[in-house]
Formats: sequence, structure tokens, C-alpha cells
Amino acid sequence: MGRNPASGVSRRSFIKYSGAVGVAGALAGCGLQDGTSTDGGSTDEVVIGSNHPLSGDLSNTGERMDQAVKLAAMMKNEDGGIESLDGAEVSVVSGDNEGAQELGGEVAQELIDDGADVLTGCYSSPVTSAATRTAESERVPFVISVSVANSILQDTDLNYAYRPQPSARQMGVDSANLLPQVVRDGGQEIETAGLFYIDISFGQSIRDTLREELPNNGVEVVAEESIGFGETADTQVTSFRNEDPDAIIATTYRPGTIELLSAMDNQGYRPPILAGCSNAAMNDVSALEEMGQTAEGGFATNFALDPTSSRAGDVRSRFEEEYDSGFDANVAMTYASTEVILAAIEEAGSADPEDINDALGEITVEDHVAAMPPITFQDNGENENALAPLFQVQDLEDRVVAPEEFAETEPQF
Repeated sequence: MGRNPASGVSRRSFIKYSGAVGVAGALAGCGLQDGTSTDGGSTDEVVIGSNHPLSGDLSNTGERMDQAVKLAAMMKNEDGGIESLDGAEVSVVSGDNEGAQELGGEVAQELIDDGADVLTGCYSSPVTSAATRTAESERVPFVISVSVANSILQDTDLNYAYRPQPSARQMGVDSANLLPQVVRDGGQEIETAGLFYIDISFGQSIRDTLREELPNNGVEVVAEESIGFGETADTQVTSFRNEDPDAIIATTYRPGTIELLSAMDNQGYRPPILAGCSNAAMNDVSALEEMGQTAEGGFATNFALDPTSSRAGDVRSRFEEEYDSGFDANVAMTYASTEVILAAIEEAGSADPEDINDALGEITVEDHVAAMPPITFQDNGENENALAPLFQVQDLEDRVVAPEEFAETEPQF
């Protein structure tokens, strides 16, 4: 079971999933009816384990990611549950990894012990790396909600891990391509850049790609500054001021970017182009309001809710109504990742982890809320169509401006 890259044979058959009704109809012809799973047993519930930081420095985002998993399950149940299992309900069990690497695997094990048939998480890349290894050892599929470090899937051969979102490398490639193009098309100059990043695998992975890809797009990296959890950014901003790059590209969690802009405010400095790559704060309305006018006009490449989809807009409205909270890029990607899980369960017609894993290895999910093409997985678990569109902060809201097929507005300079 699972993917076997050594075989040289792709297990994907490009099964098209565009709604529960179509899948249910197809599976009904195979005898999967009346709550009967593929192994002949009866299933009235399928359990998703949500492994996110519900306390600690990352909890502002982690709590909302957990809520996105719950909302996707809630809306699936409202639509009749898992139709290929005769309306079996989807339930969510949640675990708090506190953003701590040592808890990633521990929480994953607890969720499996609590009955999770499939897992999702974890936001922090080191935490996700630990959690996916535990899931692998237990042969339980793990669909990453948000975590970009290349090493999670590319340093170890995992047969039970999948990433719908772009990897760090893809994030960096999209950023290095889209940002210079949009800036230059707007009549502005971008020849040099400074990189600001969180000093863990997440930030380092994107830094490495930007180092490689920006020069290919005519942008020289002239400064690099890192930050750790809880640190200030005053020294780093002073260094950037001395180098005077055309753009600063920040790859940090929400607190780090807020600290960066606070330090800029304290020193009366802002580069001509402020940007982020896989940057939570630049896509978080509450963070943008906290950072204020210093963030206005800034750019960021990240995953996104598809602004051209009316259904995606309905999901966002429902989330804000249910939880009285912002539906940012991380929340949107978590919801889309849960849609992938639900599609795989429908396709499997089973709550058995092995069957769900087989479905994940073969499925193509067309009907999802993320601003990217259909989601389908390569043999290493990466989404072969992953995309990080470019946002701009306009009136302290994140608006997609590129590529054209997902743009909701024009960039402003």
C-alpha cells in the first residue's frame, strides 16, 4: 500500500473528483452502499485528526486552522456526510502541538490512539516533519495543512504523506518570478533585494530558493538577516538600511513580520518594495491592521482562497460567521487540504487508513477553494500543480494580483 517510487510505476489514475454526488454514484456501482466499507465492514463515522498549535506563539493562526478543519467536516455533514458510506459522519479530534517539534509526533500518536483514520497539520515545518514520521510508522495517511519546508517530503521516502500546498522551493520560485514581473510591469525598479527569514527549516528553505532564483530574474540578493522566536529586529533593520535594497522579502511567522515592521517604524525606514514569501502576517487582516500603513502596498506570495470562485467566497463568509475570526491564507489552505481528505474518503468508500491512502495517491481534486489548479499528487507526495499566487495589500486587505487567471484586482503603485 502507499506509493512505491522504486517501482517506476505511477499509481495515479487521475480520478476526477468534482463533487460527492458523482463519486457516490460511481461507487454505488461497485457495491459500496448502506454504510458498507471496502473491507466489508459497516462505517457510520470517519475521524480526522487535527494536529495544530492551539497554544503558544503560533496559536493565533493554529486555532483558526483547526477551526477550518472542523468547518469543512461540518459542511460535509450538512451536505449528507460521506455519500459513498451511506451518509457516514465526519468527526474531528484535535490535538495541541504548541508549535513545539518534540510534540509533533506525540500529538500525532495521541490522535491515532483516539481513533483518527487520517491526519492533518501542523503549520510549523519541524513539527510537521515529526508528525509525518509518526503517521508513517503507524501507516496512517497525513495530508499536510500548511508546512513548506522541502525536507518534510523530499529528505525521506514517505508513503503516507501528501502536501497540497506549494513546497518551499515552489514558493520561492513563484515569488522570484511573479514579484519582479509585476513590479516592473508597474513601472518600478527592482534590482536588489534583502532577505529576512525565521531561522528554522521553514525560513531557511525559502531563503535558499530565493538566493538561487532571484538572480535568474535580474534581482541581486545584497543582504540576508535572520530572526529567532521572540527576538527583536532592530539590528536587522539597521543592516538593511545600510545595504538599501530595492525590496525586502520576509519569510517569517506572524510575530516576526509584525516585529520587522515595528522596527522599521522605530527607525523611520521602509524599502521601496516590501514583500513576503510564505508570510502569514501579510495575509492576515488583523496583523495588517496592527502593522498599519507600513504594510500598505506590500506584496506577498502565498497560498490563497480563490477570489474568482463564488463557493470559496461562501466558505469564507461561513467561517467568519461561525468563528468571528479572519479567514487568511493559512486558513484557506487548511480548508482546501481538508477538502482533499474528504474527497479521498469518498473515493475510498472506506474509513480504513490504507484505503484512504490508496485514494490519496490516485485522486485529482478539481473542486477546491484554493487559488491553484486541480490538486493531484506526484509519487513523492507533492502536489504537481501547486501554486503560490501574488497578493498586494490594498486598504489593509490582501488582494490577489497575479497570475491573471486568479487575479481579483490590478496592482497599485
